[in-house]
Amino acid sequence: MRYNKEKALVRGKKKDKAFVRIFGGIFVLVGIILFTVCIFIYTSGHTFKAEATPVQAVILAMRGANHESLGTPVVEYTVGGKTYTSTLNLSSSSMHPGKQITVYYRNGNPQEVRYLDDNNWIIGLLLAMAFVFADMGLAFILVRRKHRQKIARLLATGDTVEAEITGIREDDNQSMNGRHPIIVSCRYVASDGRIYLFHSGSFWYESYEIDPKRKVRVYVDRNNPFNYYVDVDSVWDENGKKRV
Repeated sequence: MRYNKEKALVRGKKKDKAFVRIFGGIFVLVGIILFTVCIFIYTSGHTFKAEATPVQAVILAMRGANHESLGTPVVEYTVGGKTYTSTLNLSSSSMHPGKQITVYYRNGNPQEVRYLDDNNWIIGLLLAMAFVFADMGLAFILVRRKHRQKIARLLATGDTVEAEITGIREDDNQSMNGRHPIIVSCRYVASDGRIYLFHSGSFWYESYEIDPKRKVRVYVDRNNPFNYYVDVDSVWDENGKKRV
């Protein structure tokens, strides 16, 4: 069976680039979103606190509390001789009915009340998560870039051997749109009888597009045979057909 080389190569390259952008980009995007949320929480709380007045409140109940949720605190407080009941915007493990806490109400509107004392740990947690996600995404992108640089060096300076394909399997560690890239295993028997086993990286071909009876080109570091690159693209010839 013949396949169009250009279409297969272009499709494979597009999928590889898309995977890097999607996988790395999602983590970076999540980090940016979390960082933005941190800024919003800090700015909102700081602005509200500047326009508010503190008052002592007592927790009447933890609405909706169960073994999976802390619940939402309902508090009672007095402003100008009038008693108000309100549900707070957040809760903590230290809250329980009967406990007194400090809340802040907006000047001129005692019914608009917030609990701000625990904002710092929330901001700290979200900030830490933001850096973790962003670092993971950037690390993935940088590792893939370094891998491409390694491939370029091997293509330019490595010794070339023609290896027999011994297996083709899907890479279950990577997935996009329900599909997995393939990994090609191969072996090369040197003139002195030594057998070298190689495994390719992930290529976004369909497994049926690679004929296991064909040979694949491998670029090997002259000083370190464990440093190599299996060029699965080389299964195709210059005419867009599978190599014989």
